[in-house]
Amino acid sequence: MAVLLVVGIALLIGRFEGYATFLDELAAADARWLAVCFGAESASFLGYALALRAVVRTDGGPTLDGLTTAEVVFGSLAATRLLAAAGAGGLAFTYWALRRAGLSRHGSVVRVLAFNTLLYAVFGAFAFGAALAVLLRPGQGARTAVVVPWLVIVPACVAGALLLPGSRYRVAGRQAGRLRRALADAIQGAALAFHLLRRPVPLAGTLLWWAGDVACLWAGLRAFGVTLPLDALLLAYATGYAATLLPLPTGGAGGVEAAMTFALHALGVPLAPALLGVVAYRLFNFWLPTIPALLVVPDLPRLGRRLERQAS
Repeated sequence: MAVLLVVGIALLIGRFEGYATFLDELAAADARWLAVCFGAESASFLGYALALRAVVRTDGGPTLDGLTTAEVVFGSLAATRLLAAAGAGGLAFTYWALRRAGLSRHGSVVRVLAFNTLLYAVFGAFAFGAALAVLLRPGQGARTAVVVPWLVIVPACVAGALLLPGSRYRVAGRQAGRLRRALADAIQGAALAFHLLRRPVPLAGTLLWWAGDVACLWAGLRAFGVTLPLDALLLAYATGYAATLLPLPTGGAGGVEAAMTFALHALGVPLAPALLGVVAYRLFNFWLPTIPALLVVPDLPRLGRRLERQAS
């Protein structure tokens, strides 16, 4: 299904520019940049693993070894790919792993929320900064549909996070206890994420995760002769990546390619090299990591036992 979606999107976009143009761009590609894509994406996953390991061991949590951390990372990735639930599959898998590692329900939920809040706080910060820089740069001519949403949504999310600790809910009946626990988990998760932003290892791991992924897109575009200012590159990346937060099938395959390509085109990149650069990026961002991710799935019982041994 994922292959069909990507091929269908590529053929649809190709009609706008003409298939001959795409073939000419493909023939002129510099394949050496693909090695840079591979190195950048490897560094990105290393950063994710470092950040996750640091979050798990916060406040006396278990210390996972490198192999176990890698399996949890790729297992979470597999769950995200297989479940069209806007990344909820990956959250559920990480929660399962933390419970097997000996953490309580509350401790597991708080760490999962904190980890993802940390990731997307950094994501939101660079997306907002890039949108503001593109807006203020003279002569850019960027479409407001690419810039304005980030200037509205990110401050709204920050305001919501700041107001959360002061929230009061009047609930009655059987759901009252669950809602109070959920609110407490959310508040503590946000507080832990703020604490982690001031600690070097989780912050460095998070920055490496995003920087490696952006560098992979940059190298994919360079393979087809595209150069962009950093703010435009970050804005196009963030706009395309946001499609992974929607409940699209197969981890957003097809949707990400379309959103990122048209964001690049809106920022002045011709359609043919934009699409080909994004497809090269997604080869290393989506398709290659999916292979080890799916290999983790049949090995879940052994991973669960290893997590329990490390907890003991």
